[in-house]
Amino acid sequence: MYSKPEFAARSPADVADVIAAAPFATLVTHGPEGLVATHLVMLFEPDRGPNGTLVSHLALDNPHAALIAEGRETLAIFTGPHGYVSSSWYPALPVRDSAPTWNYAAIHCRGRPVPLDARQTARHLAQLVERMEQGRPERWRMGELGPGGLERRLPRILGFDLPVERLDAKFKMGQDERLPDTRGAIAALEKTDPPLAAMMTRHNADRDEG
Repeated sequence: MYSKPEFAARSPADVADVIAAAPFATLVTHGPEGLVATHLVMLFEPDRGPNGTLVSHLALDNPHAALIAEGRETLAIFTGPHGYVSSSWYPALPVRDSAPTWNYAAIHCRGRPVPLDARQTARHLAQLVERMEQGRPERWRMGELGPGGLERRLPRILGFDLPVERLDAKFKMGQDERLPDTRGAIAALEKTDPPLAAMMTRHNADRDEG
């Protein structure tokens, strides 16, 4: 992924926070017939391995599952807050001669998947439900599937770990724009896209007028 030094993550927590907030990833694997992509919810365990480990599952009927089971090199792509930045938000100094752009956060995780057994897959599914149902009123629980409900489903599912061998993070948040322009964009986005405005504020906090 093309990037610039100023777009780097400020800390490992930046990466973990993006994945936790938006865990729906695009998973891409190269197979004999070319690229195969599937869209999956993935949980990130940052303390497992040098770059963390992703955990997910997909239907065995999905042709992508065979490539995952073979351990082929795979890329998981996560997208954080993103949006259009209009030059109309920039102050005239004396003219608004900076082009509009698109700011975004993106995380690329590469590795070779490792299939899970039925017990490990069941554990992952329980953790996924716990994560997604957390804080909901009248939350749903796995036990509501009834006797044998999970066991009937497990043979049709492939759970897998994706130990992250390489992690690329890009936070394009206006760090390479004139500071007054970035501040003008933040002020406008605070009204229409608070998550993007907050991330831009964080990634420009150490800049000065020089």
